[in-house]
Amino acid sequence: MSLTALRTPTARGHRRRTVGALRTAASARDLRRLRDLLAPDVAVVVDAGGPDRERVRVVRGPEDASLLLVHALSARDGLEVAERRVNDRPGLVVSRGGRPTAAIAVDLAGRLVSVVWVRLDPAPLRHGMAV
Repeated sequence: MSLTALRTPTARGHRRRTVGALRTAASARDLRRLRDLLAPDVAVVVDAGGPDRERVRVVRGPEDASLLLVHALSARDGLEVAERRVNDRPGLVVSRGGRPTAAIAVDLAGRLVSVVWVRLDPAPLRHGMAV
């Protein structure tokens, strides 16, 4: 898909709807619906911050990815998940007690989620993200 195609209102609307569906399925702990949104080779990249690459973890495949997303986004006391722009694209911001604890951006391959980028403790990056 070309960059121009990704910028069309249709593509932006689809990405926003997919991010919303991802949030809803994970929050409700609906593993089947969540797996339906994920590409067979999906990757969840979790960056805990810091300059060293040892703080980056990658989870691959819809089974493990869906379990990680449910754990990170399921409704529980004090956890807020809001749909917000992250890196100028539809994404999610996870907060606890009003403090952002993670920013999540999503890449699509066609109609499926191909990569979920998770940045823990996104506060230092606020100037670079529309959080």
